[in-house]
Amino acid sequence: MYNSVFFHTVLAFLAIMSDNLTMQLRGDANNKKVILTPQILEIKKRIEGGGTIDLIDATTQRVDGICTFDKNTLETGRAVVFDEISLGYRSHADMGKEGALAYNISLPAELQNATLIISQNGKEVLRMPAIDITNLTAGQNASDQYTKLKSLILLADAKTITIQLKFAPGVTLAAGTNHYVYLRLSGLQTALKS
Repeated sequence: MYNSVFFHTVLAFLAIMSDNLTMQLRGDANNKKVILTPQILEIKKRIEGGGTIDLIDATTQRVDGICTFDKNTLETGRAVVFDEISLGYRSHADMGKEGALAYNISLPAELQNATLIISQNGKEVLRMPAIDITNLTAGQNASDQYTKLKSLILLADAKTITIQLKFAPGVTLAAGTNHYVYLRLSGLQTALKS
């Protein structure tokens, strides 16, 4: 069967990383019941202050146009492998604007100097400076705004995911405005064949 090089790369990667997947997903994959489909995980969130800011937690709700995470795990059978990431920013005078803004302005200095950390079950899977995942001026298409990672990243099924922004000590976002971030992770997800 013909498919993209990335598709075949992800299949091989999942085979190597299969010990990280649930028994159910491994069994379904071995029985050829699993397919790969395109997936963009996204989070739009208002943030404030500094220190450590959680972008998702156990109360996160899936809301179309705002967040594709439902709580802080991927359900059993759904693993995501991504190789592109993007962080957008916008400020606004009003609260509740997560789904109404164009995230197309440069990060403020405080956020440029923050670190994005993605962990799963307490194990860090990605740590990058926020400035390195912002490609605001890289083209005219949304796909141009992604940063291509130098390796594949696996978010396994049924394991707790933590996504945080960590600010430098003593650094906080300016008060008096609402700060919004838009994080996107682009790749492929596992799904059961229909």
